[in-house]
Amino acid sequence: MRTAMVACAVALAACSGDTSFATLLRPADVQGVYRICSLRFTPVQSALPSVDLLARVIDANPAPPAQGASLTLSGVAAEFEMVYTHRNGQLRQVRGDVEYGTGSVFLYLTSQSPTIVQEEALLPPGHLDLVFSGAPRRLTAGTEVGSYYVRRSDYTRAAGISEEGLQDRIQGHVTASFSAEAC
Repeated sequence: MRTAMVACAVALAACSGDTSFATLLRPADVQGVYRICSLRFTPVQSALPSVDLLARVIDANPAPPAQGASLTLSGVAAEFEMVYTHRNGQLRQVRGDVEYGTGSVFLYLTSQSPTIVQEEALLPPGHLDLVFSGAPRRLTAGTEVGSYYVRRSDYTRAAGISEEGLQDRIQGHVTASFSAEAC
């Protein structure tokens, strides 16, 4: 499945009218520690509020010695680690695999089974597709990211609203930006 996605990205790049040869990003191209600048879950149901996860779930500026929320991409292995401090003070980590496309990085969160960390942060259960920009070094996920379902209890806790009258699962998508420099 992953290989098919990367092959499709290469084929689409080749068909875009650009006559230059499309090359896949490599670990060395995107390696580094990226600050989490924005992370928002937006339900498909427009009557429900979007959730700024940096304000509601993640402590963006925890007290020392804790460090701020970050995403680290290895320069050697196709791996990543996302680390943040939850608003309750507990350190959270998500690790997984990375695949590289032409201008995109695919973070596969399923190298572990979905965890409480993914669920409470309303992260996608499978993968997060990020577009890479080299100057400045940024990774972004926009509205073109496919929608997915989160548990009602996780969504309402993060949004600070009542569960009353809501379905068991809330469908939505994530938008995010990460920067190797200041946000």
